[in-house]
Amino acid sequence: MVFLIITGAVAQTYIPLQVRNIIDQVLNNLDAPNPAGFILSSFLIMAGLSIIDWLTEIVARVLNNRFNQGIQFEIRQDIYRKLQDQELEFYSKESIGQIMARTFEEVNSLRELLGWGLRIMILVSVLYFSASFVMLLTSPMLGVIYFLLVPVVIYTLSKISKKNAMIFYNTRFKFGEVNEVMAESYSGIKTVKSFGRELDQIEAFNSINNEYFHTATKELNVRSTLQPMMILFINIGVVIVLFIAGLALNLKTISSGDFIAFMLLTINITNRGRFLGDLSISFQMGNAAARRLNEVLKSGIYLSEKDDGLEEFEGKINLEFHNVSFRYPDGHVNSLENISFVIPEGQKVALLGATGSGKTTLINLIPRFYDPTEGCICISGVDIRDYKLVALRREVGIVHQDNFLFTMTIRENIAFGNPDATLEQVVNAAKTAQIHEFIETLPDGYDTVVGERGVTLSGGQRQRVAIARAILTDPKILVFDDSVSAIDPETEAKLQDTLGNAAVNRTIIVISQRPSSLKYVDRILVLDKGRIVQDGTHQELKDIDGIYKDFTNAVESQIKFISWDQASTEEGTA
Repeated sequence: MVFLIITGAVAQTYIPLQVRNIIDQVLNNLDAPNPAGFILSSFLIMAGLSIIDWLTEIVARVLNNRFNQGIQFEIRQDIYRKLQDQELEFYSKESIGQIMARTFEEVNSLRELLGWGLRIMILVSVLYFSASFVMLLTSPMLGVIYFLLVPVVIYTLSKISKKNAMIFYNTRFKFGEVNEVMAESYSGIKTVKSFGRELDQIEAFNSINNEYFHTATKELNVRSTLQPMMILFINIGVVIVLFIAGLALNLKTISSGDFIAFMLLTINITNRGRFLGDLSISFQMGNAAARRLNEVLKSGIYLSEKDDGLEEFEGKINLEFHNVSFRYPDGHVNSLENISFVIPEGQKVALLGATGSGKTTLINLIPRFYDPTEGCICISGVDIRDYKLVALRREVGIVHQDNFLFTMTIRENIAFGNPDATLEQVVNAAKTAQIHEFIETLPDGYDTVVGERGVTLSGGQRQRVAIARAILTDPKILVFDDSVSAIDPETEAKLQDTLGNAAVNRTIIVISQRPSSLKYVDRILVLDKGRIVQDGTHQELKDIDGIYKDFTNAVESQIKFISWDQASTEEGTA
């Protein structure tokens, strides 16, 4: 591409020289032999140079476009790969709107700079040096003036442009905030409508949109100033060069052909140089985009992984916590404090505790969504940091509270963790999760496409699809993070029975406040303020003063109230 641009620029430089030869050797020399033949040959040379310029321009543009799109492709890949590698902490600080703006809009902002901007920059540079060289050979004084004049213009322009660099960056940031508000509003549209807050949302969007409007207006004002300023500087430069060339022509130090050649060379570079103002703007927009992209590309990934990490569990799958404490990076106190316990292979354990007691934080440490601040977690007697992350997360299946389903078929959603699973395996997982019968009633069965985030399914149906998805990967440790809260008691009972049959030699950890879930477990760990305060079976804990006894008493009170309410209703009816 660069070679073709240089070739085209040299061809453009030689055309004015041919015009000079015609003027000096024919028009100013009427006694020249065979002037018609000389003019014809010069014309053919100029036509050939024009064709070369035309062809190189076409091919250079094609190559430039491929180069431009190729770089954008690679940057998008790098950004997406980095975002996939980032831990959950990154997403707790960054909004989806800002991430989307960086992934797409900032990459697109580089398109203008990498496209025509790069081509114009190379072309103007070659034309400038070629014209300077020709002028130096013909008139050293003109050549020096021409050579020094352009850098002065570009330097002045770059200083003005850099002074306004933050305006371009702020515009990109504000655009990300607009994206952020829109993405959040659309994702939570059901909540907005439930509370009738549409007008408030419109007002909130109007506020941030207004901020973006003012920031973008400042950027446009800079752009509107730079381009005319560039044209003014170039025109002044043209006037200076042609004025001095005219004086030189009057003093007979250059020929009339030289003067015409200088004028054509100056006009040629002026036509392209008028875009330098736009190019300066593209540089600032590209610089702002690059800064925001680098904020992602250079962001730290704090979960280290050993190159020679273990690929699979060996021996008994015992889960061990040894004096584990954890504090979130921005936290002021530990969310978990000195946690120690052992869960033997095949045991079913429930985690019980008030909201904020550390239950979800604890299970998030098992697949290494976060690493402990102190202590260590072991599986099969091996520190989980010694396993490959993929291997660890393959063997630790988690059904989260927020059951996210993708906009794809139910079969693809269930097989998300195991894309090579057969239909029979998918169906078996669905049967275990008590969702098969419902799927069979759908028009397209397992090929039914669910809406974004699974909005076409009820909460309980989404939970059961998520459970089937976790079961299909056949993990050694299966964790349910309050993932049966939307399932009716009868379906839950069937689910627990089928899970019990499918859970041979599989460790199951359940977070739930539902008493019905606790009767299926072998052991209960009670958490309070990040500490394990009770550990035992239901029979062992129900008569000991503490959180679990208070919990069972509260449940029994509710049951008595319900029974009394039903009895009163029956008596009144009688």
